[in-house]
Formats: sequence, structure tokens, C-alpha cells
Amino acid sequence: MINKVLKAAGMSECNSNTTPSTLDPLGPDITGKPFNEHWEYASIIGMLMYLANNTRPDIAHAVHTCARYSHNPRQSHATAVKHILRYLKGTEDKGMVIKLNQVDALDCYVDGDFAGNYNTIPDQDPTSTKSRSGYVILFQGCPILWVSKMQTQCALSTMESEYLALSQAMRDLIPLREIMKEVNKTVFGRNIHIPKCSANSKYFSDIVSTELENPIPKSKVYEDNAACLKFARLPRLTPRTKHIAVPYHWFRTKVEQMEIAIEPISTEKQLADQFTKSLTLDKFLKGRRDLMGWCDEIRVFHNNTHT
Repeated sequence: MINKVLKAAGMSECNSNTTPSTLDPLGPDITGKPFNEHWEYASIIGMLMYLANNTRPDIAHAVHTCARYSHNPRQSHATAVKHILRYLKGTEDKGMVIKLNQVDALDCYVDGDFAGNYNTIPDQDPTSTKSRSGYVILFQGCPILWVSKMQTQCALSTMESEYLALSQAMRDLIPLREIMKEVNKTVFGRNIHIPKCSANSKYFSDIVSTELENPIPKSKVYEDNAACLKFARLPRLTPRTKHIAVPYHWFRTKVEQMEIAIEPISTEKQLADQFTKSLTLDKFLKGRRDLMGWCDEIRVFHNNTHT
């Protein structure tokens, strides 16, 4: 797919980049130069979305940012897309290194970027105050679902943007836990060793109930905002947060039932940070290594050795 999208854009022999995006936020650029490329913007974005959603979470944020302007692309957006393509050119032989930790747990890293487009989009545009959510869900330490998207509701503070991102992540994590419960029940139900005794006996029912009760480990959700962490653990509402009560407090029952634990984590170890904003080279390489299992330093070492 990488070769296909590079060929479609006429960039099969382009130079490579070390990151998929620049540090400058991408805005609508209404007064900028019109789109002037031989390739179709929406088609290239579609192929990049396929890559980002399947095996390349490292480009998810950059691709989603460019995809927001598919209806009216400008030349600046084409430049951003070509930046992603140059990054893929330098990493076309890379994928995901799967390293399982043998613990059947679903864990989640979630982050929010408060009004990240405020200085790049005109103040009168409502989307200028929208925040971005980013999260990744892992099973046995392996990423199985990752998301980078704008929030539909305007957050009034950093805490609120983090809390909205947390709630959005729960809408994927909780259904996945239910699927795991059903899989465990079905698999263990089929593999029960039925003893040679009456099916009506107490011994038989004890065996069946024991085999079917195979609880999955508690899911840990890692959050790097102290205020959001405190608010998610509170058993009550506050006057300042009542306006987000109805749509975003629904997951608290799972926290109260001890199925999900909201845990603190430092920003340096927050895997979801790369889904909410463009990072510096050092931070990006570290986040990519922790998420995907590889880093450019390996390529540089081999190149130097070969030279």
C-alpha cells in the first residue's frame, strides 16, 4: 500500500522525512494558494487512512489532520500530505513489532489536547476551540485499536478536554471487555471436562460454574492529567462540571464495579500523546518505539556500519 500511494502521488523516488508532520498546526488556510497537484487529494487521503487504521498508528494524527480538509484542500494541505508520504518513503519496510506480555488484559492510554487549533483557525470559526482526543487500547501489550479525532463538544478547560477524551476511550474499551467476557465464556464452555456423574448433581454444577467463571483482569486506563484523574474518581458531581454530566459520566459504573481502574502516568510515558499533537523528533521517536517496537536509530546504526 505504501508503494501504491507513493506511485499514485508520483513520489516513488522522493527523499525521506523523519517525522510524519511538522510542529506547525494545520489550519483551513482559506486565503492560501489553491490546490495544484496532478493527484486527487481524497484518493491519496483514503489510502493513507487505510494505512493509519491498520498497521501504521504513527501516522494517525497527521493523516486525520489532513483528512479534515478533503472537501476544500489548499496547496498547504497538499504539502502536508507530501510530508507524510516522504515519512512513509523512509519507513516503507517497517510495520509493527508484536511483543505480547502474556497477560490477558485490555489496557488503555488516553490523552486530550485542549483547543489545539485556536491560533491556526480564525477565531470566529467554532472549530477553532475544539479539542482533540487520542487513545490507544492494548491487549497483552499489543495495540489493537487507536484513535485520533476532534471532540464534538467544546471543552472549557484542559481538565474537561482530558475528561471528554477519557469518556470517548471508554466507548471502545467497555464493549471490548464485553466481547472478551463472551469469548472466555464460550471457549471455556466448549472445553469443559464433564465428569461421569449425573448432570443434576451438585458436583456437576459446581464444576460447570467454576469453569465458566473466568474473569478477565481489570483494565487500567492511564491518564496524565491530575485534575481529570481526580474528577474521574469522584463519586459526585460539582457545580463546575454539571454541564458534562449526562453524556460523559456514564462509564463511572464500570469504575465503581472495579472493572476499570484510572491510573496516573507521566507525560513522558503517555503513549496517546502522539495521537493528539505533532511532537518533536525526540519525543516522536520515543513514543513510536514504545508503541510500535522500532526506532530510526537502528537504521542509522546499520547505515554507519555499512559505510
